[in-house]
Amino acid sequence: MKARMITAIIALIVSTLAVAIMSSSFLLNYKAEAQRTFATRVLVGGGNDTYPFYGYDPQRVEIKAGSTVVWSVPSMAPLEPHTVSFLFSNKTFAIPTAPFAILSSTKFVPLPHEANSKPNILPGKNGTSIAIVSNAMSYYPSSIDSTGKTKIFSPNGSLLIFGNEQYINSGWLVPEGTEKVFPGASTTFSATFLKAGISSYTCSLHPWMIGDVVVK
Repeated sequence: MKARMITAIIALIVSTLAVAIMSSSFLLNYKAEAQRTFATRVLVGGGNDTYPFYGYDPQRVEIKAGSTVVWSVPSMAPLEPHTVSFLFSNKTFAIPTAPFAILSSTKFVPLPHEANSKPNILPGKNGTSIAIVSNAMSYYPSSIDSTGKTKIFSPNGSLLIFGNEQYINSGWLVPEGTEKVFPGASTTFSATFLKAGISSYTCSLHPWMIGDVVVK
């Protein structure tokens, strides 16, 4: 009887040690994988008592060059669009709505001409298009490079920031599941920072919202 008890105790100890070793190995692998794949995350339009409804949480993040930051609106946040807009030039602020001169059915010119705006054209029925006065440079993920070339990306954009851009924008960010209210809006925005420095950003819909990404 004593031999059986001793054998059972030894088996229990060995089993416990094996589980502990496996758990330790799993945690080490998990942490290593997390370091490779997990980005720094920032909540938009939600947070805590310090950064409630209109805010970024955290307001300031520090990362290494080559790292990625992901912004998203909490699912329980009120339905209020926000943006993450980097204004590397004082001439590139994009207002949410903008006037355009209509030259033809497909030709729209921003007013004034130098404004950072493009018409937001949505697909209509039977192959038609609907132009609305919202500014696509605010509504969608977009950028202006060092030469002044503009580019508009698909919703939920993932952009590289080289450090010589004039403008980087997330597009309108809304809580996941509410995209139908604002067709074409995004629920997340990702940016990978390749150059050291401090990049400040704001919300084009609520300019008092500000944040910083410190790249080391």
